[in-house]
Amino acid sequence: MQFTTTFLTLAAVALGVTALPSSEPEPYAESDITKRETSYGNPDLVVDQGDRWKLNFGSTNGHNNACPGHYICYIGKSGSRHGDQSWGNPDDFVDEGNRWRFNYGSAHGNPCGDHYICYYNK
Repeated sequence: MQFTTTFLTLAAVALGVTALPSSEPEPYAESDITKRETSYGNPDLVVDQGDRWKLNFGSTNGHNNACPGHYICYIGKSGSRHGDQSWGNPDDFVDEGNRWRFNYGSAHGNPCGDHYICYYNK
């Protein structure tokens, strides 16, 4: 009887505690959720400068998701500075967290050879 009473008391306390709201954020709380992908849209030119990407949008119109008010913006990255390496005009330039995704829409005339989507690891 003692075991049953103790067990039921502990079970009731456990259920009561789990039902109470907590001021601590849950591990999956909205504040902890980060967007997996960030799109930088369709730049006219992407240039790898080693320690940063240079995105040239040609115009400040229609590119507010990338660089509000600017037609050229820089995205810092790790690595040492080197000469400019052009990545051309991708249809979509996306930050996937651990790598960059370039979508060219066509396998013709881009630095990825015979692929229209290429990845550049960070």
